[in-house]
Amino acid sequence: MKVSEAINSRRSMRVFKPDPVAQADIEWIIANATRAASNGNLQPWHLYVTMGAARKRLSAAILKAMDDNDHGPGGEYDVYPKEFTPVYDARRKLVGKQLYTLLEVPRGDTAGMQKQFRKNFDFFDAPVGMILCVERRMGGGQWIDCGIFLDQLMLLAREKGLHTCPQAAFSRYQHVVRRELGIPDDQIVICGLALGQADPDEVPNNLITERAPIGDFTKWFSE
Repeated sequence: MKVSEAINSRRSMRVFKPDPVAQADIEWIIANATRAASNGNLQPWHLYVTMGAARKRLSAAILKAMDDNDHGPGGEYDVYPKEFTPVYDARRKLVGKQLYTLLEVPRGDTAGMQKQFRKNFDFFDAPVGMILCVERRMGGGQWIDCGIFLDQLMLLAREKGLHTCPQAAFSRYQHVVRRELGIPDDQIVICGLALGQADPDEVPNNLITERAPIGDFTKWFSE
């Protein structure tokens, strides 16, 4: 698979098959992802991989916390800017509308949206659930490194015929994730990553988000 093929076939899948993923394949993906560019070669990422009963136990613990209104302190970083400018607000609203239209969840259907949101914490039924962390002592540059590492995990999964879904939602329940996986206090929970085989014919998996033309964000200088 060419890099461009992996990039263009990668999208966030929200329905996964239960078929297990061989641990050797997961190890291959992670090992190759460690070649991600890293400023000063710090390699600041910490990755927690759950499968089988451990994956289900983590999911059950978070869903129980939701049911018990145990929201804890919430996420430790801002997933979105505190204020959206029109262009970014329009993009965010469009993708939300497209997804929930596919799911046949009408605007204002709070229960339907909540039901879909809860599926995040089951990793959308993927057999593998990963949690990506970074030490809180690290700076913004190391968060960039972790983003590059995360992207390479997703692209390498495509080479193995697998799909993924990165999930910032896990940061909201970092207190539960931390407890269940023994994540030390000096690490920040960045996100989760669902990994497995996805059926592209499932309705939520048909969503292909729009991308801005390069002229919207690129300036050229030649003289």
